[in-house]
Amino acid sequence: MNRTDGFTLIEITVALVIVGIMAFLAVPNFKQWVHHTRFTGFVRDAYTEFQQGRNRAMTTGIAHEVVVDTINETIRLRHLGTTPAFVRQEIKAPSTCDIVAGGSVTFNTDGTASSNGNVQIVNKYNASDNQTITVTLGTARVKLQ
Repeated sequence: MNRTDGFTLIEITVALVIVGIMAFLAVPNFKQWVHHTRFTGFVRDAYTEFQQGRNRAMTTGIAHEVVVDTINETIRLRHLGTTPAFVRQEIKAPSTCDIVAGGSVTFNTDGTASSNGNVQIVNKYNASDNQTITVTLGTARVKLQ
């Protein structure tokens, strides 16, 4: 009896080997993409926090400070009114990122900054993937480099 329908064991084995090779090549690229996506998301959130600090200081008439904690790797916004209090949840760096340098910046009610601020954020898994958020003294211009 000769059957012509279905797959042979060799055909199935070849197909599984091809799928395995493709998966072997795709997994490292996928991991790198995930690390980069988490890194860019955190950088975007940190940049937004600095922008919010400046905007809130000008609109509320109360100075605001962006607190950068390089030890705990967090960034947090607080107002400096009569009883200073944090305005929003802290932004915690994901495990794929490091805040390697940075200092707190205070935004005055006239939209200026009382100190320069540089926050350098690095992707742990790709050293060339790094960003610096810079706040210019006086003008309080927030730049992402």
